[in-house]
This record gives sequence, C-alpha cells and structure tokens, in this order.
Amino acid sequence: MSRFLKLLGGLVVALTVATTAHAQSQSSPTLARIKQEGVVRVAMADSPPSQSKNPATDQWEGYNVDMANDLAKVLGVKLQIVDSTWATLIPGLLANQYDICMVDMFATPERAQTVVFTDSYNRLGYSFLVRADSPFKKWEDLNDPSVTIVTLSGTSGEPFVRQHLPKANMRSIVSDNNYAPHMEVMNGRADAHITDHVNNVLFMKNNPAAKLRTIPEGEPLLNATGLAYAIRPGDPHFHAFLNTWIRYIADSGQAQDLRKKWFGY
Repeated sequence: MSRFLKLLGGLVVALTVATTAHAQSQSSPTLARIKQEGVVRVAMADSPPSQSKNPATDQWEGYNVDMANDLAKVLGVKLQIVDSTWATLIPGLLANQYDICMVDMFATPERAQTVVFTDSYNRLGYSFLVRADSPFKKWEDLNDPSVTIVTLSGTSGEPFVRQHLPKANMRSIVSDNNYAPHMEVMNGRADAHITDHVNNVLFMKNNPAAKLRTIPEGEPLLNATGLAYAIRPGDPHFHAFLNTWIRYIADSGQAQDLRKKWFGY
C-alpha cells in the first residue's frame, strides 16, 4: 500500500509540473518578460495633450502618461518611457525596443496589417489647419495642384491626403516636434496641415496672434476614428489583458476623469 501511495504521489507531482509547464507555454511572453525584468517599456511620441515632454522638467506628461503609470501599477512593475517619433514608433515596436506604443494613434486598417491594436480608449477626428485669411471654405477645396499640405511623417494624415486629395502637393516632415507642421502653415510655407482636431485647437489657443482656423471648425470632424494602443502580433494573452484593463478604466470612471483633466471634456 505504501509503495502504491508513493507511486501515486509521484504521478501527481509529475502531472502538476506538466500542467504548470503547459500553462506557462500558453501564457504571454510579453507579460512574462515584464514580470521577470520588473519594467514595462512604453513608447511615447510628442502630441499634447495626450503625451508630451514638459520643457521645464524634461518629463513626459499627458493623458497617456497617466494611463501608462496606471498600467505599470496594475502590473506591479516600474514604468520605462522610451522616447520615439511618429515616423519610428511602429518600426521600433516591431524591433522589440518597447512593449507597447501608448500614443494617440488612430487604429486604421493600414496600420492593423502590421501591428495589433487594443480596443479604443478614445475617439478623435481630423481637421485641417489653415490661415484665417485663406480662401478655403471646405476641405475639398484643398484638392488642387497649387495647394501644399504639410503632414508629420508617419501619421495617419498622410494616407488620408493621398486618398482624398490626390491633386494636392503633400509634403511630409520628419521631426520629433509635433508642432513643426503647424509652424509651416503659420509662417506661410504651407497652405494646410492635417492632424487630430484637439491638436489643432490647442495650437491655435497657444498662438492667438497667428490668425489661424480649422476646416471644419467643429463637429462633425473628418474621418472620426478610435484611438488605440499598439503591440506586436503573436501575443493574444497580452492583447486580452490590455483590453480588460482598458474596459476596467472606462467602467470605473477613471477614463472620463482623465479626459476632463487633459482634454477638457
């Protein structure tokens, strides 16, 4: 009887080890690395008020910075923000330079062919920034060979212009300064700039002497699309965890509090 119990005990131990190993093999490699190293690596690219560096402190702040801090808290690890640009966000993610892109990125079908998007955490639309004295009344008026539309390289405004305003001259700027294209319009070096409406409104608010306006000036905005975070393909557990966390943030009212804090609505 004693020998039988020993054999049974050995079988239980072996089964437990095999089950644990199987569970670990089915778990998230990203979560496993984060837990092992005690740090979650989050990419940020300048775009206030979602995320930007405070010039006085050289520290990141904004809606997604608060979200990233909460994510690290939930995971029980430290937050490491990796400086990036809009042009290098996705290449850096695919090169495993960070675990997640937490920026105000539009979840578009074009980008979804390369990365995996979480559920949307917010929703924004485009507008065009133009000078107040410009002759353009509707955004369709920009579809002309004499018009120069400036974009920030790597942003979803580029395919929008190519698709809907093919006659216009599009010029992309590679810069870590999110407001570089706005400055081109303000200084008369471009006729228009396309970006999310909040970004344009904030620039006009901070530069009242610039005499600028948007097309359209308010709702309905162009191509209203969900904003989402991006991760590498091939990790469904990490994807499911992030979606659960985003829903929890929304259901708890925390997301609404952050919108009021950073976006004013």
